[in-house]
Amino acid sequence: MESSKPKYCIGQLIHHKLFKYRGIVLWVDPCFKGTEEWYQSMARSKPPKDKPWYHVKGHDNRRTYVAECNLEPDLTYLN
Repeated sequence: MESSKPKYCIGQLIHHKLFKYRGIVLWVDPCFKGTEEWYQSMARSKPPKDKPWYHVKGHDNRRTYVAECNLEPDLTYLN
């Protein structure tokens, strides 16, 4: 499985496009590292497994595992 270079880095603030929460990147996997069972039950939009996935700590202290395609930079701190 070939992966691509991550867009975001550890410590970067991000925004989840679908679930609208802010968070911080804790760790980056170059490609999906979860189980097929988790992917089938949690990744309902079926994001690509061969692109980077991120361990994110959300603003509510919940930890999530998110595909890069569902993230964007959180620029609210610039306002």
